[in-house]
Amino acid sequence: MALFPLFINIEGKNVLIVGAGEVALRKIEKLLPFKPKITVVAKEIKRDEIKKLAEEGKINLINRGFLFTDIDRKELVIVAVDDINLQREIYNYCVRKKIPVNSVDSPDYCTFIFPAYVKKDDIVIGITTSGNLPGLSAKLRKHIEKNIPENLEDIFQKIKNVREELPKGKDRQKKILQLIDELFEEE
Repeated sequence: MALFPLFINIEGKNVLIVGAGEVALRKIEKLLPFKPKITVVAKEIKRDEIKKLAEEGKINLINRGFLFTDIDRKELVIVAVDDINLQREIYNYCVRKKIPVNSVDSPDYCTFIFPAYVKKDDIVIGITTSGNLPGLSAKLRKHIEKNIPENLEDIFQKIKNVREELPKGKDRQKKILQLIDELFEEE
């Protein structure tokens, strides 16, 4: 089943990551550019990079086993542990609390998935195979990155300036679409 792409603002949102291994590190790295408040809870910190992020004040690190109270006041939960029973328990708890949850490599215990994405300032392109073939999503991401205009930020800013200068309406939309065509033809 195809999943609907939904882009949300997570800046300043409280995110919990359960686990501190390789997969947890990848999730942290994907989230950090969007500026959430990340708390990582793990009995064993398997990646030094996670310790370093905590030392730099980029994440909050709690070195102990997971407690359900860790979910209190969290707005997004990522479960990056191999324990399938814990994944299921956290998933069920989050569903009851209406908190979006992702249990890595366990689509049955996810209310959302992580897409592969390309981010250039405010432009974000998400790619997904609806959780079926993450390797293909990653390959498509690389292809898009390679083919994206080098001056995309400049194009974005020019279009944004026109949008802000003109009053809303059909004329503004027509002018913006015309400018987009012109700027991409220059590329």
